[in-house]
Amino acid sequence: MAAGFSLFDDLNGTGNGAPVISAVSAGNYNLALSNLSSNAQNLIKKESGRKALVQAVGIAAIGAWARRSFPGTKLGGTKLYFRI
Repeated sequence: MAAGFSLFDDLNGTGNGAPVISAVSAGNYNLALSNLSSNAQNLIKKESGRKALVQAVGIAAIGAWARRSFPGTKLGGTKLYFRI
């Protein structure tokens, strides 16, 4: 989940990129799409961005394996729920 939030921050331009959410909330969708595109390109170019992408893909793969291996298990909050 932390990798997902890191990707969201990078794509939103938090820190050194162009802000996306503020452009959307202002109604300037063309600027928001342009900012999102440039932030995505910057994310791929940076070493930290590539590491965050690899972590997110790894976590998604582990989640897909767990859902396939244990289909009766549902995650809810901090507890595991099992179907009987």
